[in-house]
Amino acid sequence: MRCPVCGQRSTTKDDQSYCPTCQIFLGEAGQIHQFPQDQSKSEISGEIFRKRSRKKLLYGLVTALMIIVLMSPGVVYFFINYTSYGFREKVMYQYGFAAEARGYLRSETTIDVMNLSEKKPFGFTHSGYWKPGSKNIKLNTASDEVAIHEFAHAWWEKLRKDELTREGLINDMISLSQMDNKKYFQTIKRARWLVDKYCFCPDLDVINYDRVDDQHFYAYMADFTMGRFKDGSHKLPFFMWKYFEGLFSNNLKVAPCYETKSCGFPDNNGYSYVPNHKKLDR
Repeated sequence: MRCPVCGQRSTTKDDQSYCPTCQIFLGEAGQIHQFPQDQSKSEISGEIFRKRSRKKLLYGLVTALMIIVLMSPGVVYFFINYTSYGFREKVMYQYGFAAEARGYLRSETTIDVMNLSEKKPFGFTHSGYWKPGSKNIKLNTASDEVAIHEFAHAWWEKLRKDELTREGLINDMISLSQMDNKKYFQTIKRARWLVDKYCFCPDLDVINYDRVDDQHFYAYMADFTMGRFKDGSHKLPFFMWKYFEGLFSNNLKVAPCYETKSCGFPDNNGYSYVPNHKKLDR
């Protein structure tokens, strides 16, 4: 009879099987599992080792999985609240960025936020910076408005490669600025400001498209709507939707700042510049 632990032959001691090598009692002879006689000691020991290794591996995997599950909420919280990329994800989620735009911004741009603890914009101009071709978005603070403005710049750079799309935005923005419709009161004011400041076209009937700053046409209108461009006080007319449907889904998880009067830019709270050449009445 062989010992089931070491495979050595056992002896009888005090009417019980006893392994002198392991120095353990094995019980009554009739109850002991017998090693096959044709297995060598090395084969038996190897099988025992493999079983123990599998148990250790399984235990290690279960332990690692439990640690990951326990730590994941903290990791996600840290990523969302204390990293630039987490801030970008939060903005895209809260303001309903469309799936295509989210994928593009993740894969084609990087982001740096200098002060994640500050929400108000500060610094020169609009507190953010994006340079065509650099693929890097830089923000001075974690301002939602500034982030949307710079994300819109990066997204529009993709769209404006189509000349018809670029010229179409310019023409439609000019048409919007010339509307007289109380339904779009705030939006018309924004369009008139954009045309006066960024069109660089003294004669609106003869447009030099190469001179027009269409980038700011698009980005400033994007942060004006804050993602809600089909309804509300900052809604766009139907003919403008096609330019923003790829960027926004119009399904926000938060109230846009112009509804709560909390925008960092006064213009977005409803005090947009109105050109002198035409008065707008509510």
